[in-house]
Amino acid sequence: MIEWICKYWLEVLFGLVTMGFGVIARKFSKRLAEEKKRNEAIESGVRDVLRLIILDNYEKCKSAGKISVSRKDAIDSAYNSYHALGGNGTITRVHEEIMNMPII
Repeated sequence: MIEWICKYWLEVLFGLVTMGFGVIARKFSKRLAEEKKRNEAIESGVRDVLRLIILDNYEKCKSAGKISVSRKDAIDSAYNSYHALGGNGTITRVHEEIMNMPII
């Protein structure tokens, strides 16, 4: 009788523990998916802001026909971050044009 109780109690206990791990794993997986979605949105937003900064500075410098060293360095840094976040070729062409502008 004691063997029978121990055998089935261990099976029930093992089943409950396994079920508990499954519930925890599903919650963890859901949370990871939410965090991934949030991080992608943040990356996209930062990339968009960097794009706007680069384009705004490009328009200002193009109309002036020249660029300062500090602005050129700042744009280059923004471009490197933009590119690391998966930016596209349009800004690459703008960046090349900025880097070839005459310095004040």
